[in-house]
Amino acid sequence: MLRKLVALADITRDDVVVEIGAGHGDLTRAICERAGFVHSIEIDRSFRDRLASLDHEHDNLMMHFGDFLQMPLSRFAKDKKIKVMGNIPYGITGPILFKIIEERTLVHSAYLTTQKEIGQRVTSASHSRSYGALSAICRLIADVKILMYLKPGIFIPPPKVDSVYFSMVFKEDTLTIERRHIEFIKHCFENKRKYLRHALLKYYDEELVTALYDVMGFASSIRAEEIEPETYMGMFDIVGKLNEQEG
Repeated sequence: MLRKLVALADITRDDVVVEIGAGHGDLTRAICERAGFVHSIEIDRSFRDRLASLDHEHDNLMMHFGDFLQMPLSRFAKDKKIKVMGNIPYGITGPILFKIIEERTLVHSAYLTTQKEIGQRVTSASHSRSYGALSAICRLIADVKILMYLKPGIFIPPPKVDSVYFSMVFKEDTLTIERRHIEFIKHCFENKRKYLRHALLKYYDEELVTALYDVMGFASSIRAEEIEPETYMGMFDIVGKLNEQEG
């Protein structure tokens, strides 16, 4: 199974891989068998002795003990873009995803195991109940795909939920999308089950929101979950122009 996960990520000797969460080192070993070089990060220092022996076994492995969220990816991406792999702790999946997204100029792709519901949200299309801000952002900047569904029994210890293994291959033509664009999309989904207008009126006056609807040709009853990811970029640009006109 571990070798299959690595194979699905198309890891080769040309790749530098950053692994989030080495744990007992089982996936680490499988990555090292195929990658050019592996930077494996583990926050729990109780694994240090076990992982030290693994470090000695593989010339293409460097262990790092610390918090992935506090480590700049530029530390690992020297001459080329990296691939990121990991079995992500369910409680901090969001922060890890958004860190990778914010530093994606250094990342070719990410291959992550998460709680099934999170993976479905990341890959969800518009007009579905699981489609939200995370879906729109991830689909806008990457080609996302669920590669495998995983049952709890394959993990030690087994989690209480099913998991998915999914890929994010970042699009070169969306590297100009910045944090301000991402925040705009998040704002639009703040009242996901209500009309989009309710969310927008928290940040913009009614005249601007009405003008935006006119330009976009939106029905008054449109909801955030009905809007395609690319459309949000057009909305952002129009809001900016309308703000300039008001100014």
